[in-house]
Amino acid sequence: MRNRIRSALIAVLTLIGSQLAVAPVGAVVAPQKVVIIVGPTGAQTDSYRSKGDVIATVAQAAGATVVKVYSPNATWAAVKAAVDGANIVIYLGHGNGYPNPYNTVEATDRDNGWGLNRTTSGGDSDDWSVAMVYCGEKALRGTLTSSDGAAQRTYCAGGPITPAANWVMIYSNACYAPGASEGFDVPATESVAMQRVRNYSYPGLLLGGGAYFATDMGAQGLVDTILHNPGMAFGAIAESANGYDPTRQVHFDHPDLAGTRIWIQNTGDPTSGNYFFAYAGHPDMTPSGATVTYTEPVPPPPAPPAPAQPGATTYSPPVTLLFKMGAHTGYTFNSSGVATGQKAYSLGADSSADTSTRATLPNQPGYWFYVTNGVWAGYWVQESSTIYLYSAPPPPPPSGTTTYNPPVTLLFKAGGHSGYRFDSAGSVTGLKSYTLGADSSADTSSRAPIPNQPGSWFYVTNGVWAGYWVQESSSVYLASAAPPAPPPSSGTTTYSPPVTLLFKMGGHTGYTFNSAGVATGQKAYSLGADSSADTSSRAPIPNQPGSWFYVTNGVWAGYWVQESSTIYLASATPPPPAPPAPAQPGATTYNPPVTLLFKMGGHTGYTFNSSGVATGIKSYSLGSDSSAATSTRATLPNQPGNWFYVTNGVWAGYWLQESSSVYLASS
Repeated sequence: MRNRIRSALIAVLTLIGSQLAVAPVGAVVAPQKVVIIVGPTGAQTDSYRSKGDVIATVAQAAGATVVKVYSPNATWAAVKAAVDGANIVIYLGHGNGYPNPYNTVEATDRDNGWGLNRTTSGGDSDDWSVAMVYCGEKALRGTLTSSDGAAQRTYCAGGPITPAANWVMIYSNACYAPGASEGFDVPATESVAMQRVRNYSYPGLLLGGGAYFATDMGAQGLVDTILHNPGMAFGAIAESANGYDPTRQVHFDHPDLAGTRIWIQNTGDPTSGNYFFAYAGHPDMTPSGATVTYTEPVPPPPAPPAPAQPGATTYSPPVTLLFKMGAHTGYTFNSSGVATGQKAYSLGADSSADTSTRATLPNQPGYWFYVTNGVWAGYWVQESSTIYLYSAPPPPPPSGTTTYNPPVTLLFKAGGHSGYRFDSAGSVTGLKSYTLGADSSADTSSRAPIPNQPGSWFYVTNGVWAGYWVQESSSVYLASAAPPAPPPSSGTTTYSPPVTLLFKMGGHTGYTFNSAGVATGQKAYSLGADSSADTSSRAPIPNQPGSWFYVTNGVWAGYWVQESSTIYLASATPPPPAPPAPAQPGATTYNPPVTLLFKMGGHTGYTFNSSGVATGIKSYSLGSDSSAATSTRATLPNQPGNWFYVTNGVWAGYWLQESSSVYLASS
């Protein structure tokens, strides 16, 4: 898996530096450079060249300098030279994205880029084995290695591309780029479409791009709008695009690029997979590089699909649907009531979602709810004793309640929080979870104990958790009060001032706990490099193993993280992790861990159960020789040879087999 977070941080720094040179709004700037690439598409190439010519005419009319690189002359060398300093790049041709039906893993040497001519002598042939080559993400970024495809190393080498700062990448009529599948393949689901746009948009945005667009509905309007409106927010430009339909939009945070959004749109019926328009970027950024005030439109809940029978009850706005803890399955149906898709998931606690419709469905028993958010968004779930409407008013305040009239301000720290509804006995009847991207606030009218629930709770009167109770904690507290101290426990060591806590690169999870040590919240994040934060306490937590640090700033501010070989005080030596169960008697342990060498190329780490059966896998290709630390060399049940247990870096927590390309530095 690529280290996208680390790369994204580098790109953000590059982008910040480049924006220092952006001309102020209203200044005289040089004509914008627009590059139009037409790749070889066989018999379709003439129609693509015609589309390119239309875009060129529009761009020239707007005062831009246009460079056309059309098949059969669209070689990597020609395209790379043309793109140098470009403000807008439009690609028309074959797309090659992921997920796809050809590979089970993403191949970034050929995915997420452009299909080009290998040489100028191949005509418009799109035979990728002899005439066309897919120059993918690695080619664009200039990170191809000897382990990548021979065609890519031969015909796509010499990157990265060097467009202008804040450049715009537009894909026109390229499969995968807006989320849709190839014509022969199964229709894209929302999840698959989002993954494709996530992957395809990544290299362009990482290389300082201001926006990514992909459309099968005509790119000339986008080009015209961008060139004539340098101060217009990219979000507003997306809204003005040909075919944009606010009722069909679905929006996401970009998983690899902080602060970046992904918009996708299915232009057909809900099961068509016709994801023909997509946008990714910072919606409040403009083509000039400035940031303006812009409010992202909130996509409306989807209309229920066809099978809802006459007499359905609709809810506008949607109402709350309760799910009891356990397994549930949502379904999509065709107009005859035949299931066309399903989504099963097991809830670890009672939960809730919104529903817009309660209806009977053709040839299906009972009543069904159409879910508009959460796990089963876009699916029907059957009404039952474990899935039902919440319609009861909140219980009266318990004894011991402090009321605020008018309501007072409640502060929420950035991160995940959950609000609850309770019956008079304190049993949970509703749940609403949400992750805040920044510190926030709302109003509360009451602070009270809840029967059979630990601690104190605030009743929220507006915002995300309006009508829900949230537990008082170090991350939820009154604006007039200091955050409450973390759960006290004997054996606590306090640090005043706080001291430095080290985090090794990789995934970590922080938790909040009640006084009984029950987790009340969590925050997971993957670090692209070793990092640090401050801690004010090291303590045992009731009913939790080991020792825990209370973090006071950074990603996990207000959370507890467990002491381990990857989280430890800067003044301490990390304890070696206990190797997982399958290590056989006679294992060699290293305390402190020793250096393990990795030769350049692809390697795979595994996790195993006690029988030596693989339960997890992590593959990665190193662009140069590298190293990590290992705490154990052991034989594993039913596995050949010797294995090293890795304690940091890419494969932290995984076993790798000893070989001529993975061995101890002392060997």
